[in-house]
Amino acid sequence: MRSTRLTAILAFVIQCLWLVEAQQNETVVPAPVSFAPSQNWDGDDGSWSSFTIRVGTPAQDVRVFISTATEETWVVLPLGCATGDTPCPDARGQLFSPNASSTWSQQGYYQLDIERNLDVTGDGEYGNDTLGLGIQGSNGPTLKNQVIGGIATDNYYLGMFGVNPKPTNFTNDDSGQASYMTSLKDQNLIPSLSFGYTAGAPYRLKKVLGSLTLGGYDQSRFTSNSLSFTFAPDNSRDIVVGIQSIISVNQDGTSNSLLPSGILAYVDSTVSQIWLPLEACQAFEKVFGLTYDDATELYLVNDTLHDSLVAQNTSITFGLGNTETGGQTINLTLPYDSFDLSATSPFVPNATRYFPLRRAANDTQYTLGRTFLQETYLIVDWERNNFSLSQCVFNENAAEQIVAIQSVNASSNGTTSGPVKPSSSNHGEIIGIAVGVALVIVFLASGSVTFLVLQKRKKARAAANATKTENDTEDTNYQGLGNKAELDTDQDHSRFEMNGDGPMNPGGPETPPTWIDEKAIFPGDRSDVVELTGNGQDVPELPGQKGFLRPVHEMYDESAATAPVELPADMPTELQGSTPSLASPSSAASSPIFRSANQSPVNRSIGPSPLNRSTANPSPLNRFSGITSQSRSSTIRSHPSQSSAPSPPTQSSGVPSPANRAMTTLPPGNDVFSPISPLGEGGQGESFSLLSQSNDPPQPSRARRGLGSQRRRQDEPNT
Repeated sequence: MRSTRLTAILAFVIQCLWLVEAQQNETVVPAPVSFAPSQNWDGDDGSWSSFTIRVGTPAQDVRVFISTATEETWVVLPLGCATGDTPCPDARGQLFSPNASSTWSQQGYYQLDIERNLDVTGDGEYGNDTLGLGIQGSNGPTLKNQVIGGIATDNYYLGMFGVNPKPTNFTNDDSGQASYMTSLKDQNLIPSLSFGYTAGAPYRLKKVLGSLTLGGYDQSRFTSNSLSFTFAPDNSRDIVVGIQSIISVNQDGTSNSLLPSGILAYVDSTVSQIWLPLEACQAFEKVFGLTYDDATELYLVNDTLHDSLVAQNTSITFGLGNTETGGQTINLTLPYDSFDLSATSPFVPNATRYFPLRRAANDTQYTLGRTFLQETYLIVDWERNNFSLSQCVFNENAAEQIVAIQSVNASSNGTTSGPVKPSSSNHGEIIGIAVGVALVIVFLASGSVTFLVLQKRKKARAAANATKTENDTEDTNYQGLGNKAELDTDQDHSRFEMNGDGPMNPGGPETPPTWIDEKAIFPGDRSDVVELTGNGQDVPELPGQKGFLRPVHEMYDESAATAPVELPADMPTELQGSTPSLASPSSAASSPIFRSANQSPVNRSIGPSPLNRSTANPSPLNRFSGITSQSRSSTIRSHPSQSSAPSPPTQSSGVPSPANRAMTTLPPGNDVFSPISPLGEGGQGESFSLLSQSNDPPQPSRARRGLGSQRRRQDEPNT
């Protein structure tokens, strides 16, 4: 009974702990990660707010820009600066040395082709290493074995931190490696695969820095609207908006249309400029008095033109929708200051001002770069395959208002729609309290059971003692004959065996012996032989024998010549009777015992680097080498480097679901989880092909990385 009660109590305690744990799993959702920017403004094609990351072991701090297009992290290698160029390392955001990291594991050399459609390419030395957010001591999340690309090309002057969740697939590793975003989500460090970002505006207030929130957004940085954009089906260019109009407005109210017809453009923070059709660029030339420089393929601005444009302070408004025409639209306005940029070497031969507008060769190059994101706030929900763009607000000393975006797999009561606030007690504290309460319950229950057991045992011992006393009294009465003397012929002895049924009187007169013929009295088989008879009580002397064995007699044969006598008695006393031990009640079965079961750097020697930028072997990827643009296909495969480049893909009418991402999605609905509404399907990761399997550095023609083994790139000739 006691065992059953104790088992029930323990089961109740365990169930309470399980319920507490289950409740915590349902309600505790990680807060978004607010990635604070550095205090630096970097770049050779403008002044951009950068972010600091930690790479390697021991950690090396480097500054990078945010890339919405890539899932990787790029850092500048020592080869990116010429020997003796002292200002170069800091200008490029500091350098990362793989040989100085004990956790670096090299993968090989691969192409940087996320901007291949814009003819912005380069080579990278890829590997895996530890990666953390923020400067050392900032306590930003740190993850091991992340994909790192070391670069030396001038086409990307600073490194990049990718916020795309697609996996990276190397040629020799088909399993794929998770991106930093996906790793954060898998380790429950952010609530969802989402982010909010704005590039920052050095011309606003006291230089407003950029802002990046992983797993949510900062509500204090923008004015929200109701338009949600869907992903495009090409997962290499998925954050696509319809630009339906571009209108300039002067201070005097004069307006001009700068876009002849609607287009679809890719929102990409990796690059700085805005790429538009030639007709739109020519309209800009006419309104702003711009002149196109064929050598640099830029719109350079001299001092005279600059002063005139600053005085006009023309604003440019982009009318955006999900398609080129029709449907719901929003207007986002950029002041002229956002287009007033300065460029330095190596982006241009000599430092100059320029207008960040680029002529697109085809519709695969239509892009809204970092210039556009100075005045707009981008929120991307990779799980629902949609995003939003909102007008930034600039309020001095405005406090952050971080809001989490709930994952599609989270329970309905797992998060709130308001800003994330710290919990009054964390998960560990609540579990500790529950365990403490459980221990108190177990202690009290054990004490109660012990008290009851001791009380019952005490009563049992008292009953046993009473029974023993009674048995001892009965045994004494039973053995009241005292010291019984055997019969003897010695006349000096005063005690003889009694005869008849009367009680024994040891102190009475002597009694003459009486001869007993035992054979006559007890003929045949005698099973029980008694020596004394009378008063209904027989005292056995010898054990009887059964069967036909001759019985044992004490008396002599009657025919004997001499009278029999008994041997002298030595006055033995009979043994005192032993009181049988009283077995105490058996204790209850022992309580069940609950047990817990315990379940039970790569050779970094690098050959001749293909990243060498020496003049003896000039890079074929120089942005001014006149490389013609190549179209990007939505159907891509990885292949080794060949002498011919891929040909433009044919357009397919039936496009797959947005991004074909391999992640859980929700069907379209009216539920509002964030400024973004639910949409879309899952997608593929990025795939790499090794440049060369030999020990020699790769030649100018190199392998490209595709976007997943299920989306293959077709070979096509050079253009």
